[in-house]
Amino acid sequence: MAVELPASRLRELAANDPVQVRALTTVATPPFQAAPSIAALRPGLVRALEILPGGLALFLISALIWGFVWFPAYLTAALLAFDTYWLWKSWTIGYHALKGVRLIRTAHRRHWRAEYERAAAAGAPVIPWGLVRHVVIIPNYKESESKLSATLRTLARVAGARESVIPVLAMEAAEPDSLQKGMKLRSRFQSCFHDFLVTVHPQGLPGEVRGKSSNESWAARRAVEELVGRRGIGLDHLTVTSCDADTQFPRRYFEALTYHFATDPKRYRRFWQAPIFFYNNIWQVPGPLRVPNALSGLIHLGRLSRKRRVLFSQSTYSLSMRMAHDVGYWDTDIIPEDWHMFLKCFYRLGSDVDVEPIFLPLGNDGALSATPLRTFANHYLQVRRWGWGVSDLPYAVLQALGSDHIPWRRRLLRVWYLFDNHISWSTQWFFLTLGGVIPFVWDLTTGVQLTPDIFYLNNLTGLSFVPGWLTATSLVMTPTLVPFLILIIIDSRLRPRPPAGTTRLQTILNHAWWLATSPISFFCSALPALDAQVRLMLGRRMEYRVTEKV
Repeated sequence: MAVELPASRLRELAANDPVQVRALTTVATPPFQAAPSIAALRPGLVRALEILPGGLALFLISALIWGFVWFPAYLTAALLAFDTYWLWKSWTIGYHALKGVRLIRTAHRRHWRAEYERAAAAGAPVIPWGLVRHVVIIPNYKESESKLSATLRTLARVAGARESVIPVLAMEAAEPDSLQKGMKLRSRFQSCFHDFLVTVHPQGLPGEVRGKSSNESWAARRAVEELVGRRGIGLDHLTVTSCDADTQFPRRYFEALTYHFATDPKRYRRFWQAPIFFYNNIWQVPGPLRVPNALSGLIHLGRLSRKRRVLFSQSTYSLSMRMAHDVGYWDTDIIPEDWHMFLKCFYRLGSDVDVEPIFLPLGNDGALSATPLRTFANHYLQVRRWGWGVSDLPYAVLQALGSDHIPWRRRLLRVWYLFDNHISWSTQWFFLTLGGVIPFVWDLTTGVQLTPDIFYLNNLTGLSFVPGWLTATSLVMTPTLVPFLILIIIDSRLRPRPPAGTTRLQTILNHAWWLATSPISFFCSALPALDAQVRLMLGRRMEYRVTEKV
C-alpha cells in the first residue's frame, strides 16, 4: 500500500523537490513484523491487570461509605495515616517546585557551548558539536495551518535552528489535503532550518491504532530513510524529539539538548525531559481550568527537580534516534505513547535507560474550544486520554516478569510508580475531601457520630479549651495550606503577564479560582482518571481523539 497522490500533483511536487516526493511515496508497509500483542501472550493475566486499577479504585472509594458504618475506628485511622502521608507529600511538592524554579533560572544562565568546549578539552568522549542534528517530529491531524505556523515560527527562533534542527511534519492521510498543507508550510519555513521533511501516515495499516504513536513511528522511519539512507547523516548523531502540534520551545532548548547528548557517555540510553506548562493560552481558557493547568505544570516541575526520582518521559521529550531505532521505534498499537516508549526502551535495553531533566520550560496550549461548555468537555476528554496511560500496567508487569537482565528492584520500582501514580490520581481526592466531609455531614444531619471519640483532639490531649469539633485529621491537614500557597505564588511568577487592560477586579477573580480547587480537581482530574480506569476494567477500548485548541 502506498500514499496515493494524483499523478499531476506528484509531477508538480517532483519539479520542486524530487527527494521529498521519494520520501512521501515510500511503500507504506513497515519493514518489520509486528510482535505478538501482550494480550495474546497471557490473556488471563492481562485481563486481571486491566481490572485491577479500576476495581481497586472503586473499592477504596466505596470504603468511605461502608467503612464508616462497619469499621469506623479502622477507617478513621487509615484516613489519618493517609492525611499524614499527604502532609509529607504536599510539602515535598512545594519544596521541590521552589527548587525547580531555581534550577530554571540556573539553566537560563548556563553557557552550553562553553561547557561543551570545557568537557571536550578535558578529554571527555564527546560527539563533535557541529555533527549533532535534531529531528523534531510534529504529529498532527486536522490542526489549523495557523496553529502549525505558530509552532514552526517558535521552532525557527531557537538557537542553531539553521545548523541543526530538522522539523518533520507528520501528517495523516485520513485528513483531506494534508500533504498540500504540509508542503505549503515546508515551502514557507524550510529556509529557517537545516532540513524540513513532510511525511504522510497512511490509513488502515494492519495492527495499528490511530493516534500519535503510530503516526510518530511512521514519521521516524521515513526520517531515518531520508536523512541517514539518502543524505548520509550518521544515525548516531541524531536526536529525535516527540512533541505536540502546539509545543513552544524555549530559544536555547536545542542548544542544551546538544550539550547533554554530545557529552553524556550514556547518550544512547537517555531520555531528556523539560518541564511542561500549559501557559501558551492561559488567559484565553476559562478561569476554572487555569487551576488544573497550573497544578499539572508545577507538580511536573517538582518531580523533575527531585534528586531521588523515578521519571518517565512525558508528552514532549527527546531521545537519541539510535535508541528509537534499536527498539523498533514507537509501538503502533497503543494510544498513550510517552510512558510506553520509555518502558519499551527500559525493558529492551536495560536499567541504564533513564530520564534526565533539562530545566528550560516548554509551553503547551490548554484545551480551548469555541464555547466554555465545549472547552470543559474537551479538557475532560484530554485528561481521560492521559488517564488511559493506566493501560500500560499489563505491559509493564509482563515485561518486568520477562526481563531478568534488569535488577528486580528496578523493575519493581517502575511498575510500582506507574501503578501508584494512577491509583493516587483517581482516589486521593476522595480520601482528602470526602474522608472529612462524610463524617461531618452525617453527624450534622443524623446526630450519629461516625468518628470515634479518640480521634477528637480534646480527648487526645485532655485540654478543655480545644474545640470539640477539631479532629486529629484537621490538625494534620491544616499545614498543607502552606505548600499550596507556595504553588500559587510560583504560578503567579511563572505564568505570562495578563493581557493589557486587565482590571484589578479581574486580577482578584483570577486568583480567586484557587479557592475552588477542590471541586475543580474533582471534575477536571479525579473523575476523568477514574473514568479511564473503569473503562479499562469493563473492557471498553478508547480511540485517540485530538484535543481541540482553537
